[in-house]
Amino acid sequence: MSAIIAGMTEEPLFPAELPSPPADKSSDAKTPKRRSWRALSNHARIAGQISGLLVVLLGVGFAGGFYFLKLNTPAPTTSTPTTVTSLSAEDLAKLSQSSASLGSSGQTLNIGADALFRGKADVTGNLTVGGNLVANGPVSLSALSLTGSGGLSVTGPTNLASTTTISRSLSVSELITASGLNVSGTTSTNTLNATSITVRNLLISGPLTVGHIVTQGVAPSISAAAVGAGGTVSISGNDTAGTVNVNTGTGPGNTLATITFRGAYGSAPRVILTLTDAAAAAGAYITRSATGFQLRIRTPVNGVVLSYDYIVVQ
Repeated sequence: MSAIIAGMTEEPLFPAELPSPPADKSSDAKTPKRRSWRALSNHARIAGQISGLLVVLLGVGFAGGFYFLKLNTPAPTTSTPTTVTSLSAEDLAKLSQSSASLGSSGQTLNIGADALFRGKADVTGNLTVGGNLVANGPVSLSALSLTGSGGLSVTGPTNLASTTTISRSLSVSELITASGLNVSGTTSTNTLNATSITVRNLLISGPLTVGHIVTQGVAPSISAAAVGAGGTVSISGNDTAGTVNVNTGTGPGNTLATITFRGAYGSAPRVILTLTDAAAAAGAYITRSATGFQLRIRTPVNGVVLSYDYIVVQ
């Protein structure tokens, strides 16, 4: 037992010269309990250290996640609420001044009565009209764009000084003067006064009254047929109107020339000829198709000049 007690303490409990005390059975019973308590204390200390480390790691993780979310979350958009403000007596008194400022951005001025502007009214933002826009006098617009479901209806004279594009229908009951007008929809007008009008297709359901009809375009192609030896052919004009000259040679036949339009018609058009005396005497006539026509004579004559003026309409 003395060896066990000596192993548990750093110094001997009794001097070396003294005899060893009698063995104590109670200390031998307490030694295992002290060892068990010390082991539990160590385990508790280790468990506490691990728990503290976990708490620190969790704190760092939460802090990092919060910082990441803050960096990636867009800032909330702030909108100025619109408030409806009625004019007070003081505000109405301000309107009589030469220059007055009412309200602020985000406010709406609600006027229940009719408003009459005898001078100029400048609108720097958008102008929204819930009802009809009625202008009893001239209206000057630098640009006009209609994109709604309806069109533009004008009952009085209209002057368009710059190019105007209308994607919908245009209806004008009186005179319209335009320097540039592009209408993608249907156009209806009683009187149209324009310096120049260029259209691809023009449909007129009623009478058309014009001072002069002037056509333009490239002349059709012409090829000589049986004009005889030394004979020639030529053409001037366009697909709508022109003149064909034939100089017959020696021994001409009935078919003198073939004229081919630059652009074919949808079907065979009507070709109207005006003949000189010699062409009339030779019995000139034509055969026609959608792509052109042929000049023919019933009585071939040597060495004569035959001239034909033509007008082509569909």
